Amino acid sequence: MIPRLTLTGIRKSFGATRALDGVDLNVQPGEVHAIIGENGAGKSTLMRVLSGAHRPDEGEIRFDGELVDFAGPRDSQSIGIAMIYQELNLAPDLSVCENITLGREPRTSGTTIRRLARGVGWVDRAAERQWATEALQKLNCGHLSLDRQAGELSIAEQQMVEIARAVVTSTNNSSSSLKLLILDEPTSSLTQVDTQRLFDVIERLAADGVSILYISHFLEECERIADRFTVLRDGRTVATGRMPGEHSDQANLPSVTKHTDDERTDVDDANVQSPAVADDDPPTPMDQIIRYMVGRDMSDLYPKFTHTRGEVALEVKQVCSEAGPRSVSFQLHRGEILGIAGLIGAGRTETLRAIFGLDAITDGVVCVAGKPPAPRRPDLSWVRDSMGLVSEDRKNEGLFLDRSLTDNLTITRMDSYRKAGLLDIGAMSRSTQTWMQRLDVKASSAQQPIGELSGGNQQKIALARLLHHDCEILLLDEPTRGIDIGSKGVIYRQIGELAASGKAILLVSSYLPELLGVCDSIGVFSRGVLTDVRETSQWTEHELLTAAIG
Repeated sequence: MIPRLTLTGIRKSFGATRALDGVDLNVQPGEVHAIIGENGAGKSTLMRVLSGAHRPDEGEIRFDGELVDFAGPRDSQSIGIAMIYQELNLAPDLSVCENITLGREPRTSGTTIRRLARGVGWVDRAAERQWATEALQKLNCGHLSLDRQAGELSIAEQQMVEIARAVVTSTNNSSSSLKLLILDEPTSSLTQVDTQRLFDVIERLAADGVSILYISHFLEECERIADRFTVLRDGRTVATGRMPGEHSDQANLPSVTKHTDDERTDVDDANVQSPAVADDDPPTPMDQIIRYMVGRDMSDLYPKFTHTRGEVALEVKQVCSEAGPRSVSFQLHRGEILGIAGLIGAGRTETLRAIFGLDAITDGVVCVAGKPPAPRRPDLSWVRDSMGLVSEDRKNEGLFLDRSLTDNLTITRMDSYRKAGLLDIGAMSRSTQTWMQRLDVKASSAQQPIGELSGGNQQKIALARLLHHDCEILLLDEPTRGIDIGSKGVIYRQIGELAASGKAILLVSSYLPELLGVCDSIGVFSRGVLTDVRETSQWTEHELLTAAIG
């Protein structure tokens, strides 16, 4: 069988930074192939090479056996490659139908006057609706209204529209029909129910011969949906093999590829060896895949710290806001990690925003450290209440992407660096470097713009800001979304150490194993109401999901 995609020795540098340093990849038709690696491993750069956004400095790309060279994204799209980015790219004010056919609108020649007036003809609205309908039906999403504005859709629905845009040419233009779909962190904002719907779509496309490159930090998802995997580390291919999930026994797929040449030996740490080639090799165990990723054993992903539950640090009494929560009440104690589960839009994020003062409270009160209720404003939360928030939207709310690590980390506590009315930039930089070492932040310097860092390193700085501020109450909204397992381990350890030191932590997460592994107690939001708070030992994933669905 001719491979759908073959990459050999792909290299790409940006100035002195080598982003890709010898990537090899082989993907078969109809295969779901997981691309696994820590933040900064080169996954995003590799996908941009495949989408035509970057041209490799060295190496060879073959598609359906033919050597290809992409001068731009249109070249990649023209042979049937489509990419769905983590940050969805729809026109929110256009309809579902218009988004699906955007850039590929069917044209009708019209009258002579119309041809002269428009040059390329009028949009054939009937054909446009037919194309969009067929694409949605192929994805089993025929229930979506073609006339609804894309901005009104849920994240899961928007994602289906993006995939429909990618497959619309499959029915109407065989020369550029979809052959390879690249999904970048597709479930980072989806519920478990929406994730399963996405998996159904992926399996349907793969059954039709479409190859899928699946990029995710949720390794259990890769295990569920992928046939094979490739691990990238430091811009290099470390290992390729069969996933240990239900798809791993497909006889028409290659087994394991060996990557043990001299230029890769510095990638493999003491106990990490690339697998040897053998036709009868079994699927690779997940703990081995993790060792390929991080170079060490991650059996202590959820470290346990002894911490004592102290006095009440935060009390929320029947809080309501226009944004979502309805009569929410709970207590958060010092030395406690209280987890909040629930579906997206159930009121979890909105409750944290109301507590911190970002959204107005319409009813109820918030009391901090036993003090009487006081007005809620973000500046007062930082200074008066020693309360910090890590937003789920670090891109738009959590960080100044064009400013340095130092600026982002110290911005809420700059008084200690003032001397004679001037800021001691050197002291600010030294403090930043201390936190960078403590949280293992990978950056060229404390003055590097934070937007140039990987998502995991950005998130570490967002958390470090709260640590630098010495917050007593930490509101953490999806603190590990979109980051690799190694960075997650660092953040989990910090959360455990903070609780052990007496800090009060409220943790919102859609990742149920994270809540069960880190938290002392877990409450569940359903339709704006906090329905239940129990000790973590009294919950299972199934029970949490059932309570969230209501």
